[in-house]
Amino acid sequence: MDRMFHIDDVVSSLGAFEMVEHDAAPTRSSSSAYDWKPPHWVPNPVPENYDISTPPWLRPEQHPMSFVGINVVDVENGKVLENMTVKIKAGKVVSLGKSSATDMQEAGYTSIKAEGLYLCPGLIDCHTHVTAVPGQTASSLIPSSETDTALKTTWVLKGMLSRGFTTVRDVGGANRHFKNATEQWLIPGPRLFQGGPVMSQTGGHGDTSSPDDPATCCPITPAGHSALGATVDGVDACLKVARKLMMAGADHIKICSSGGVASLTDKLESSQFTVPEIKAICDTVRMMGGTLVTSHCFTSEGARNAIEAGIGGIEHGNLIDEDTLRLMAKKGVHLTPTLIVCDLLSRPPYNVIIPPSSREKLKLVQDMGFVTLKKAHEVGVNVAYGTDAFSSMQPLQLSEFDLRAKVLPSPVILKQATVNGAKVLGMSGKIGCITPGAFADLLFLSCNPLEDVTILNQPDKYLRGIVKDGRCVHSKVDGLRVEIPLV
Repeated sequence: MDRMFHIDDVVSSLGAFEMVEHDAAPTRSSSSAYDWKPPHWVPNPVPENYDISTPPWLRPEQHPMSFVGINVVDVENGKVLENMTVKIKAGKVVSLGKSSATDMQEAGYTSIKAEGLYLCPGLIDCHTHVTAVPGQTASSLIPSSETDTALKTTWVLKGMLSRGFTTVRDVGGANRHFKNATEQWLIPGPRLFQGGPVMSQTGGHGDTSSPDDPATCCPITPAGHSALGATVDGVDACLKVARKLMMAGADHIKICSSGGVASLTDKLESSQFTVPEIKAICDTVRMMGGTLVTSHCFTSEGARNAIEAGIGGIEHGNLIDEDTLRLMAKKGVHLTPTLIVCDLLSRPPYNVIIPPSSREKLKLVQDMGFVTLKKAHEVGVNVAYGTDAFSSMQPLQLSEFDLRAKVLPSPVILKQATVNGAKVLGMSGKIGCITPGAFADLLFLSCNPLEDVTILNQPDKYLRGIVKDGRCVHSKVDGLRVEIPLV
């Protein structure tokens, strides 16, 4: 049987000590997460006590580990805690404290010498579309097959986790089944928060029907629904669809309260949904236990209507003025800008995704995105990290860091991609931080991201390891074994 450690004399800044494998430490056995094998074969006759009710893909509890001598990135306070020992067990952070030589010999944990590395909370992207998969035609995001989309989404989810995003929020497309699959590790991927399809009024940003379709008498029509959008009109229709989405397991609901760039049939400055319609949706989500309603919105008028109705978040927000941003800060309304999608759509090869008629709208929002981002931070809005990098743009998800770094300092941006995102998701203290009781979602970096957050967009050079739920999916760190590979 292979041993977890070789017995060596080790000298480091922690002093001289010997790496010892204790009897009490986890060994390579059938109960170890590292040695788990999926039960694809069962002998016949089957044992009478064989469990047929538990999903067979559920893994044993995460292997307890401690990282010794590591530098912990305290994002909340914008500082580095040097020479720390961080212990993780059962998918959570158990403790962190100053390192000592005895930490490398503690029974019950695989101890990993991590001097010189920086331990950063896993990243959070609050604006994704995980089911907008690559390989579709440039002009269409509407899936032709739910099965085909579901299979290809596994590639998308693995890719996001491989870039260091241990949590993402889907704002149009994913449902609870994708969330459950990543939670159970049926599909390796980020922790997923989802809201089902986007709610839009007829003729709004999320209405994918043809302008030549005949008008109907009914507020909800089968033609108005897809995996990406649900078209509804009137308070009663809004109540019914919002209740149905919450029944289906939505964590949040996204609506559209202004026009969009890519949509052909609405003006960018148009205001969408009435205040009573939005209020009906917000009340439903609150009453049925959701986190919030967030709105696709570029304009001040669209934002103010949504805020009056009880909205919790604004997506994009490029054209929102300072007075409205101050109102958002006062009311606790979150903002999730998405600079990278505008940047990519403005030039080849991605500019073919939007029609020529949309390019003037794109230019307007692209220029103002940086201004609004900076001003929102200055007036105290909780700003989260978002990308909206759909389809073949998804591998550029980390490039949002480069763009934000043009107008904001690194500690602020890193906070947006961790602590602030946790606030949006109602998960403060559980994700986006390294504290006892938080999920063990961790990045191992060779440089300090507080000094230069753009290193995160150079993963091949600086990203040494990724752990989500205490399970390692990528490692270039000696002693840190990959439990679930992403390839």
